[in-house]
Amino acid sequence: MEARASRTFVVLWDGSDGGYDPDEFAEHVRLTAQGYTAPIRWSFGQGHGDPEPGDQIFLHKTGNRNGIIASGQILSSGVEFHPHWSEPGKMAPYITAEWEVLIDPSDRLPYDQMKSTLTDFKFPVQSSGRKVYSPSDQMLDSMWKDHVGKLALRDGNPWLGGSVTRAGGRHSGPCALERHRVGSYDLTGFASTTAVKVESELVSRFADYLTALNHKVQGYRILPEGTTRPLFVDIHDVSNNHLYEAKASASREAVRMALGQLLDYRRGFDLRPEVSVLLPDRPVEDLLKLLAENAVGCTYEKSAGVFETA
Repeated sequence: MEARASRTFVVLWDGSDGGYDPDEFAEHVRLTAQGYTAPIRWSFGQGHGDPEPGDQIFLHKTGNRNGIIASGQILSSGVEFHPHWSEPGKMAPYITAEWEVLIDPSDRLPYDQMKSTLTDFKFPVQSSGRKVYSPSDQMLDSMWKDHVGKLALRDGNPWLGGSVTRAGGRHSGPCALERHRVGSYDLTGFASTTAVKVESELVSRFADYLTALNHKVQGYRILPEGTTRPLFVDIHDVSNNHLYEAKASASREAVRMALGQLLDYRRGFDLRPEVSVLLPDRPVEDLLKLLAENAVGCTYEKSAGVFETA
């Protein structure tokens, strides 16, 4: 069966705080500038257009400072109906997506530039979820890559974007330590709100602990060969070249998952780091033996903010 070609859609934001919470917007700009993607649920108008995972999406800000300010990909299949963002008593179609690039409106790809170049595309866009047909889709993608590339050069930021094809050759390397980044897992049941909160707080306390010992800590972004989706290490202790992967419990399931992640992560370094699991409690001896057999250490919280290596 022939693979379905990806499509391109434009969604709209009127620039209001109700349409995009200003704190969330600022956080998403910051995260995507560091190479993270920012998941979001966005309204998709009435046409729908059969959106599928992997389809490209652009965010067009209307009103003042009119133009494209974001790009990413759709994660959901079709649309889901939720209360309308501005009319709570009304239901509206939404998609789940992630921004790979989100920039301040002052850095937008201007509406006038798009209108003069994309002559086959009808402007203005009247509703969110408008499909962009060929050849306008390729032209818009090319214009955006060029625009974002110039911003990356201007700011000296090779991480700007979240996608190798958009930012031009990003690779593995340091990034800001993200103490409260929402984690995600490949196994169902490991990404509960409680688990994410426990892990992020554990990472934050351990980072403070290492910093008090005069260690330099950072995040680390790994881009495996042949992929466009980066992996993010919880903590990289630069002073000792040591990676830590945090988990919300010392259970066998959590330790085994952390073990696999660390074995994968350390392959992304030219200078092979030491690696350890970071846990809220000391695990049973059998799990410590399992980690030791794979040259993986274990650090756990002995009391609030005090850590010990098993």
